[in-house]
Amino acid sequence: MKLHKNLFLLPIVALGLGLSSCSTDWLDITNNTEDTVEDYYTTEANIQQAVVAAYDPLHWFDYANNYCGINIYPEVLADQCFPGGGDVNDMNQWKTVFNFNTTATVVLDTNYSNAYSGVKRCIDALYYMDNYWKPATEQELANREYYRSQVLALRAFFYNYLWHWWGNIAYYDTVLGGDYLATQYTADEVYEFIIKDLEDVIAANNLPEKCTGSELGRVTKHFVYMLYTEMVMYQNDTTRKPTALKYMEEIISSNKYQLLSNFADIWEVSGEWSSESVWEINYSDYQASRNWSWGGTAGGTVVPCMILPRGYDSRDGIHDNTGWGFGTVRKSCYDSYDPADTRRDASIWQPEPGSYVVGFQDTGYFLAKYAGKIGGNSGQLADAVLNYNNNLRLYRYSETLLNAAELGSPNAQQYLDMVRARAGLGSVPATLDNIIQERAWEFLGEGKRYWDLIRTGLAKDLLIKGNEIPDDRTGNYTDNKKYLPFPQSEIDKCHGTLKQNDRYFLD
Repeated sequence: MKLHKNLFLLPIVALGLGLSSCSTDWLDITNNTEDTVEDYYTTEANIQQAVVAAYDPLHWFDYANNYCGINIYPEVLADQCFPGGGDVNDMNQWKTVFNFNTTATVVLDTNYSNAYSGVKRCIDALYYMDNYWKPATEQELANREYYRSQVLALRAFFYNYLWHWWGNIAYYDTVLGGDYLATQYTADEVYEFIIKDLEDVIAANNLPEKCTGSELGRVTKHFVYMLYTEMVMYQNDTTRKPTALKYMEEIISSNKYQLLSNFADIWEVSGEWSSESVWEINYSDYQASRNWSWGGTAGGTVVPCMILPRGYDSRDGIHDNTGWGFGTVRKSCYDSYDPADTRRDASIWQPEPGSYVVGFQDTGYFLAKYAGKIGGNSGQLADAVLNYNNNLRLYRYSETLLNAAELGSPNAQQYLDMVRARAGLGSVPATLDNIIQERAWEFLGEGKRYWDLIRTGLAKDLLIKGNEIPDDRTGNYTDNKKYLPFPQSEIDKCHGTLKQNDRYFLD
């Protein structure tokens, strides 16, 4: 169990609601024990609660009807895994997007709302600290700027998620009033808004390079560098690529990170926030109360349950027996690894035949990095399968090295060799093709491959109808599939001001 991760505990915020009669005292139901918003957010302690609340939606994505974790869902859309599950109807929304034939009513609607919840919480926190809290000392003024940079970076993160999936989103950066409708922009315009926020955060220089101890999980300067570079590379923004490379080189030269010698150690509890970790999203089973009634409660993650084989008998004494069988790994992916590559068996697990119930799109290969371990949720207090203690390793040092190599660092060959040497492999030329392939092997199960295929133009060649198994992909990716349809429910709420991504439905 992990006892130290307390950043994402939900704050209890007192929001007063007072109603009173003009003529009868006995009808006065004003609550005199709670503060109004204006009164509550006048102290630094309560502003900190608003900041922590802005972090909380980070861990909602893996569970909330769609089960579309930041790492797991993009994997099943790429070319290394299948959706899997119990049968063809199990998580049907995964299957439709996998086959590139989804509709506006079968889509990631809760992920959409989760990300916008994060955006709203960030905007609210900024509003509270600017309008209600009056710092009285130089230290409090400095603290406010630190909180501001955290929240701006988080807002950029949530918008980046929306931008990746839907592109032409409604964007706003102030508290909405009136009809609560925001303006819809093109994907390129949204990109500029987000990047500008990140550039402002970097210029303000209020964030530490790296956090330690109880602060682990707060955004850092190096987190912002990685997010900035991810966006610049996805946008193929040639004007900003030199700056992104500079940031990657700065992380490398900081000497604050190093590759763990044993790749498999990254995925153990002891590997969380290791010397290789640039940033993680915290999950913990310690007194975890996440439950079927409300998956947003602080606690663990459901991903380890999702990717275990169904009905596994735990005969290896390591893996748990709670699996749902999602995210099965393609045999072609397993075969693509060099047998000497230590990442293969650390990333892909083969349970013995007969030790589990065969599900949909079964290949005999399962994702290993986050697979649920026996005792991995022993400290939870609610629903066990939702509360495994696996942190999401969102940005690792190996990605910093490969980003720098791809962006044209003079040390590109050295950086690629470092990643390969840790895997037990020899040198190959630091070409773009080799770097992209290296990312496929290095980051299997981490949610990077799908975006790599789109940004490099490989998606239309590799994400096509297949026959590797009888239930392989039935549709082809085309460039108009880059952005998903907006959920119809959201279009309805916006009274027609949110225009559908109609290009998705083109042949």
